[in-house]
Amino acid sequence: MSTTTDPLDRAQIDLLLSLDDGAGEALAEIVGEYRTVSWQGRDDLRRELRDGDHTALSHTAHSLKGASANLGANDLAQVCAELEMHARQVELVGSDEFADADALMERFEAEFTRVQVALMLLVPEG
Repeated sequence: MSTTTDPLDRAQIDLLLSLDDGAGEALAEIVGEYRTVSWQGRDDLRRELRDGDHTALSHTAHSLKGASANLGANDLAQVCAELEMHARQVELVGSDEFADADALMERFEAEFTRVQVALMLLVPEG
């Protein structure tokens, strides 16, 4: 994952802009919904990791992965996929250990911040 590249896939943003012929209202609505979902998902991931609820963590990571991919936040979607995969592995093995959790959450937080900043520049909250 490169932190020097744009956190949003501009081709996907252009596709979302084309939904209303470039007026931007559809994109603004999609970004607004994503902001709500992603901030809640971030809070859920933190709580589920703290509580050791790997089943819920894998579901939340899966949902965030899809929402992020739909918006073109591909690096964030990749980190969510890794969180989902690791949580499912912990479920399958029956272990309480999620060895990579802290490192993955650090990557998630860094990429989450990059995406939120990029979205703010793209569609300022108003």
